[in-house]
Amino acid sequence: MNLIVECAERILLEHTHPALRLNELHELVVEGLDRTLERPLLRGLLEEHPELFRVLDPWRGAWRSPTRPRAALYSADPWVVIVTHGGGAGRSERPTALRLRESVRWLARDIDTRSAYEVSRWYAIVLAERQARGVLQRTAA
Repeated sequence: MNLIVECAERILLEHTHPALRLNELHELVVEGLDRTLERPLLRGLLEEHPELFRVLDPWRGAWRSPTRPRAALYSADPWVVIVTHGGGAGRSERPTALRLRESVRWLARDIDTRSAYEVSRWYAIVLAERQARGVLQRTAA
């Protein structure tokens, strides 16, 4: 397997969040591996491995208006989620945080990327998971 793909897999398995924006993942990959790596190449490599990753773009599809500049910006930064076995981050997490993390990952496995409803619903769940994780961390402190 490609070294970049292996690095992205490791990062997603160990990261606190179950899904990262492509820009977030790109920053972590270039920091640890290859500073010359460009986002489109990283996205292409991830999309070549659907058994490992889902690249979900809530702004891509027939429902997106090409005349709206905001939509074009969002489509350049899709979400990336790993859909294989659980990661190392879960071993140190509290049960509630771990359940949130794994729920987001497992829901991403069966999303029909052509369905605006399914992708948007998953997108809302990811944002809610990030917000809930922040509340859980403050409660634990």
